[in-house]
Amino acid sequence: MKTLPNTDVLKASQPAFRRRGRILSWIAIGFMLIWLLLPIFWTVMSTFKTSIEIYRIPVKILPESFSFANYVEVLTDPDFPRYFGNTVFLTVVTTILTLSISVWSAYAFARLKFPLQHLLLLFVLVPRLIPRISVVVPLYRIIVQVGLLNTYTALILTYTVTSIPFAVWILTNVFQSIPREIEESAFMDGAKLWQTMFKIMIPIAIPGVLAVVIFTVRETWNEFPFVLSFTTSSDLRTLPYQLFLFRDTLGIENWPLINSFAIITVLPILIAYFIFAKQVTTGIVQGAVK
Repeated sequence: MKTLPNTDVLKASQPAFRRRGRILSWIAIGFMLIWLLLPIFWTVMSTFKTSIEIYRIPVKILPESFSFANYVEVLTDPDFPRYFGNTVFLTVVTTILTLSISVWSAYAFARLKFPLQHLLLLFVLVPRLIPRISVVVPLYRIIVQVGLLNTYTALILTYTVTSIPFAVWILTNVFQSIPREIEESAFMDGAKLWQTMFKIMIPIAIPGVLAVVIFTVRETWNEFPFVLSFTTSSDLRTLPYQLFLFRDTLGIENWPLINSFAIITVLPILIAYFIFAKQVTTGIVQGAVK
């Protein structure tokens, strides 16, 4: 005859089991945070060191005396405004073009019915799966043949074309989540298509639009393979390109100076992401639910 387990004992053991599970979970999370944040912390702290101090043994994470000399040297470089201006210009123009094209394309995929619609949407997403470095050679040959080598136009076109697939994918699903009755009411009141788009659809889809903007800005701001391959003049250098050359020409690596330049390069993107983090997350969720 089988004996049934004591339910009181099982109930008493459950809180202890859950407590041990929570402790193990927090230990795993703590280990992951240390693994991820320690290199970032070391990078930030190294910007306040001298080039000699960073090579001393034993290695110390904290600087002996905090100094902003590396940041001052980067920001007072006479060519830094040009690198920064090129990056801002390319980012702004690319983002505007990407939004202008992807909004209407996504609306068409979301609202119109036409043959091979889903297949065409899939083909729009395919370029997103191809690494940028793998298309550099064919794009370079095309750019040379049409006479756009070493121009802003070549960079803007390539940046925009590679940003549109993700934007269309996000915005298509966002527009599909908006009830059709809202548009139909606007059309019945005599609104034009462009009025419905800019006064109703886009305001409702703001989280998705912001997600597209942030990701387009991030990719354009940090882009490196295209600007390396399609430009030869120092007048067109961007911050990532100059960071690459900056490190390559120093001989013995001046890591405090390099890390200072890198932090200044990524800081605007981090600030923008932290400001719009909630909207970006909402936009991505809306764009992935369909």
